[in-house]
Amino acid sequence: MKEKWKKDKKFRRNCILAGFALFILLGASVYTLFIQPNLSAETYVYKEETVARGDLIVGIMESGSLALGENSVMYDLDLELGDEEEDGEEGEDEEDEEENARKYLEIEEVYVVSGQRVSKGEALFKLEEDSVSAVERKLESALTEAQIVLSNAQAEYNISMLSAKSTYDSSVKEGSRAAADYQAALAAGRERIKGLEGEIRILELEIAMAQEKLADGELLDSYEEAQAAYTRAKNRYEETDLHNSTAYTSNLTDYRQAKSQLEALEDELQGYRDTIAENQTEIEKKQKEIEEAEASQVLDNQKAENNYHSASLSGELAKEIYDYSVDSLSDSVNQAQAELEELQAKMDAFRAFTGEDNRIYAPEDGLVTGVSCEAGDKLTDSRVMLTYAKEKEYTVSIDVSEEDVAAISVGDPVAVSFSAYPGQTWEGIITSITTTSASEHASTISYPATVLVQGDTTPLYGGMAADVTFVTDSAKDVLYVSKKAVFEEDGL
Repeated sequence: MKEKWKKDKKFRRNCILAGFALFILLGASVYTLFIQPNLSAETYVYKEETVARGDLIVGIMESGSLALGENSVMYDLDLELGDEEEDGEEGEDEEDEEENARKYLEIEEVYVVSGQRVSKGEALFKLEEDSVSAVERKLESALTEAQIVLSNAQAEYNISMLSAKSTYDSSVKEGSRAAADYQAALAAGRERIKGLEGEIRILELEIAMAQEKLADGELLDSYEEAQAAYTRAKNRYEETDLHNSTAYTSNLTDYRQAKSQLEALEDELQGYRDTIAENQTEIEKKQKEIEEAEASQVLDNQKAENNYHSASLSGELAKEIYDYSVDSLSDSVNQAQAELEELQAKMDAFRAFTGEDNRIYAPEDGLVTGVSCEAGDKLTDSRVMLTYAKEKEYTVSIDVSEEDVAAISVGDPVAVSFSAYPGQTWEGIITSITTTSASEHASTISYPATVLVQGDTTPLYGGMAADVTFVTDSAKDVLYVSKKAVFEEDGL
């Protein structure tokens, strides 16, 4: 019985082991035949693209953004009058509004907003009629007063000229004025000495100022710093390897700049020293002149008396007085005439600004980019009232790589497209190419270029993303598909 039990136990164990081995073998077969092929299989994602017919443009493409060439409508009238004086402070607060209306224009209505397109001659602002009338009355009143002043000046000129001519004729004929003229000659000698003394004081003041400059700590520190900078720059330059052209050029430039700065400071300091030395020499010279003038004053006065008597008899002195009178009186008339012309110019500018209907109109077609005035504003100072972009001054700035810049030139036509308007293309023209790299120290060298957008620019706004294609070839009426549908595999 025991032997049979042992045989059955051994049989059951063998069966279990055989079943486990069969299970492993079956699992390996399933993995090999079904699971592993699916794991290594490629997965494809398909996307449809439409083949289209049309014109195909080939060329260099760069991206940028649209910039608008802005102009402005300005208020720059000068309505202040030179002879205006402030009224008394009493009651000033109660009359502020009336005073402002008298002096300044006021905006009654604004017809446009930012982002609006306007045509030449379209109304932008309307000015408050009472303020226009008040300012016009003020200018007319000032013009009337200026005309009266000019008339009075001309009348006084005519009368005074007759008097001056009469005085001149009398002076030539009469010798009785010789004594008075002689006293004037004596006074001239004294004034000469006073003049020399005044010149000495000016020279002494210049010396003091030069000495103060030479003692200026900030200037001396700048000079020492310039000396140190020059020494450093010179050493770097002399130690630079000539084969390293970049370093040599840079260090040479630094050396020359440091040398120039040092020489400029040295010249400035030497200038102060020269001023002191020259002025001291000049002071000594003038002091000697004063001594000589004082020593010979009696003789000089006698000579002046004789000369003056002769001049008085010949009428030369009277002629000088007459000429002076003519110049003085002419100045008064000229000043009055200039004030009248200035007021008339203000009136002309005012009427041109306000127009016949108190409205301000657009000077040309454009897109309003900003309105800085609103109804109720008082135009008290020069200011920008409105900014607008000219429709013919829309540009796109781009950077062209050094590999492509040789293929383009100023005046070349380009195609411009905007992300906001897919499928639409604008013509453009290259207006400028900067010859200096915009990225000297970067790994990629590029050159800024500007493209002027042509055609109907009314749908465009500043800042729009743009793609500029420099056309190198084109084909008309061909089939084409988006480049997204084309891919490379193994270099093909």
